Amino acid sequence: LLEVEEKRQQKAYTEDTLAVGVSRLGSDDQIIKAGTLKQLLTEDFGAPLHSLVLVGSRLHLLEAEILRSNAVDLEGLNLVLKRDFGIER
Repeated sequence: LLEVEEKRQQKAYTEDTLAVGVSRLGSDDQIIKAGTLKQLLTEDFGAPLHSLVLVGSRLHLLEAEILRSNAVDLEGLNLVLKRDFGIER
């Protein structure tokens, strides 16, 4: 996605866009990780199937708490939540 954005320059998202990566959701070895697109690039999600969810422009406080519980970098996530959504702890 970041390579496509770099080529198209449509400002649809950046490496700082908040996202959630999931793999094998519902299975015993599921993985859920929340972070920026840049952070998720280096995370290991194991074997397929994988999904990527881009967080929209609005976020509920309960959704922010779920993201925090799955953060790859809690401090960094809190900065993004404050900067992009006005949500503080």
